[in-house]
Amino acid sequence: MKKILFVLLFLIVSVQKIFSQTYVPMLNNSSWIVTPSNFGSHSNRAIEGGSDVVIGSYTYKKYTDKTMYSTDNYIREDVAAKKVYRYVNDADQLLFDFSLQVDDNIVLGDGRSYEVSSITNVNVNGGVRRMFHLVCYAGGTMVLTSETWIEGVGSAKHPLKPNYELYISDPALSLTCSFQNGVNIYNYGIANGQATSSDCSLSLDVEDASVLPQQINVSPNPFKTELCITTPLNFDKGTLLMFNSIGELVKQIDHVNGQKIIIERECLKSGLYFLQFMQNGKVFATNKVIVAD
Repeated sequence: MKKILFVLLFLIVSVQKIFSQTYVPMLNNSSWIVTPSNFGSHSNRAIEGGSDVVIGSYTYKKYTDKTMYSTDNYIREDVAAKKVYRYVNDADQLLFDFSLQVDDNIVLGDGRSYEVSSITNVNVNGGVRRMFHLVCYAGGTMVLTSETWIEGVGSAKHPLKPNYELYISDPALSLTCSFQNGVNIYNYGIANGQATSSDCSLSLDVEDASVLPQQINVSPNPFKTELCITTPLNFDKGTLLMFNSIGELVKQIDHVNGQKIIIERECLKSGLYFLQFMQNGKVFATNKVIVAD
């Protein structure tokens, strides 16, 4: 009996240690690389700046967004409270709250209530960071809107914008790299357990039609048993990733070659899923598919 109690106590202390690690601030001479992806094209774009701007009683960091939005973002962080705010429509709006615990609820800027479904660890250069998965409920039913936050980094799609603003963005966006004081902290490839890290350079805007598929077709969509993915050009040692609606990786197919991929449904639940096609550590295409009942 004492041995069982000791084991239980050890597990409780271990779990507490994992999720009570020292808070890592997000705004620390920070910059990010975001990759907009269309079928057959991709290019890394930088979000940088961080100059101080005083608005009212607060000092914000001004970050220039060079993705398709071409906007300035005014962000401030309350390190003690583990919260990040942005200045929107002449008012503070809560962007991230890294003090939340599993099962906590919070109302975000879209006026909807979100629940923290899980908090996991994600690999970064030199260690791990906490990753928060939030789902949205309406009338007791989970809707498709979800948020994935990485402590000290920001959102998994765009560091300075909530996912509910990007949910149907075209091209699709994904966070590729995050830097603090010029050091690459978050790297998409490392975070997702790939053999090679993602390229964080900004020299990716030259599209090579000889290696990147110009069109990717998925059918049927929605599908019940299997999904067929085709492209006019050959996949060459690519990787196919499939994420559920809350950003969790549910399927990965490595060493993809040729012009056709068949995905078996297997244990996938019905709902919306996101496909990412990787080659040489870069996202070169994305798509959305629905698994039907």
